[in-house]
Amino acid sequence: MVDADLDGRKDLLVGEAEGNIRLYLNVNTDADPAFDGGTLLEVGPAGSKTIIDVGQRTTPVVVDWDNDGRRDIIVGDKDGLVRLYRNAGTDASWDFESEEMILNSGVNLVVPAVRSSPHVEDLDGDGMKDLLLGNTAGQILTYFNTGTDAAPVFHGYSAVESDGSAIDLAGDLRSRPFVCDWNDDGIMDLLVGYGDGLVRLYIGMDDLTNGECVTPVAVRLLPAWPNPFNPVTTIGFELDMAGPASLRIYDASGRLVKTLTNGIFAAGLHEMVWNGTGDAGQSVSSGVYFCRFESGTFRQTQKLVLLR
Repeated sequence: MVDADLDGRKDLLVGEAEGNIRLYLNVNTDADPAFDGGTLLEVGPAGSKTIIDVGQRTTPVVVDWDNDGRRDIIVGDKDGLVRLYRNAGTDASWDFESEEMILNSGVNLVVPAVRSSPHVEDLDGDGMKDLLLGNTAGQILTYFNTGTDAAPVFHGYSAVESDGSAIDLAGDLRSRPFVCDWNDDGIMDLLVGYGDGLVRLYIGMDDLTNGECVTPVAVRLLPAWPNPFNPVTTIGFELDMAGPASLRIYDASGRLVKTLTNGIFAAGLHEMVWNGTGDAGQSVSSGVYFCRFESGTFRQTQKLVLLR
């Protein structure tokens, strides 16, 4: 819901399965909305605009991304990308002239397990907008802004946790996050829609050291992407402090196939690529493999599927 034309009445912005975005204007009152037939949003220079089409599974969010006083649109899609459509018109009359990709560490941001569902919010209280993203796997991932509020920059991500464990809903039904203060306690809470039709509420907890709601960084193995894969997959891990870390690939019988890395790493996010070869450089066959991550006393394993 958004007052798109600033007439004091809530309108309806809808992402469509076919990849389009449709705006339904309220033709009745704010207390009793009724909507027109809807208009597909377009992008491009004057005289040569085309209908916005991100492929499939459009998830739009309205936000003034660059702080110029005009609301823009951030859009997720089935491929896991996040697009930005900057408003070159006015805040009451939108005009989108170009499409941009949101970047992560200088390359197109692709949420692990794809089907990106973005929410924009200042999640760490530093005055800058961050990205919260749902995905096919039912996870909620945070991309903290390391740039400025008017020019966001992202490097890596972390999983949002509940009761000490990363949120990872059963199945592959697509999570959609929203942040609000549900219980009016001054701390952000998390609502998550999911493909099972339920809406889950995660109550935000206070950080007793500074009174702010925080997302902790922990040692964890992140979901490989893509998975299943052919011929390359990227495997990420995160450290809360500098220390040792290793990633090793084993086959279904438990035989070591490949040591991706084994060394000392700085705190933060690290990513390794496996190209489906063994330690001797030979190509391995299609099948199920297991990636084992170790850091100090921490151990975590995830299944990989190679399809040639």
